[in-house]
Amino acid sequence: MSEDLRSIRVTPQHHALTDERREELEQRLMACPDVAFCHLVDVAVDGVDGGPSPTLFVWLVPSALDSLRTALNIVSEAVADSLPPDRYLDVLILNSAPELLMTVEEAGGLFAERDPEERRRALEAAADGGDGFDARAPRKGWWPFEPGSS
Repeated sequence: MSEDLRSIRVTPQHHALTDERREELEQRLMACPDVAFCHLVDVAVDGVDGGPSPTLFVWLVPSALDSLRTALNIVSEAVADSLPPDRYLDVLILNSAPELLMTVEEAGGLFAERDPEERRRALEAAADGGDGFDARAPRKGWWPFEPGSS
């Protein structure tokens, strides 16, 4: 595991959502055409106060990477519409950090899977060291905001 990933702990999700809210969130995410699959987990970052945060890691279909902001807005709207006003989830596009894919998978929490073939392809690419990831997917930094990103 790289030095950067040691400070991030991904664990099974313990956030208290009612069954009704979980079902509504799943239905809304399954209706998002850009979502291939997503995981709902807890994430803690060493040195950050407040304990683990409920986090939705979303893997987008390759065609959505051309309009990443639009895809993120649609997913964020689906999440916001599914949760009560006093609840939140961090939403992260996993394609932007494919090195976290296996860590997130190992934590469990597969929440919605619209495209099993894309998930299989992403997992195979991760197992092969990432060579099979879409060339448009970022490789370094906080793409597209930092120089040196792919």
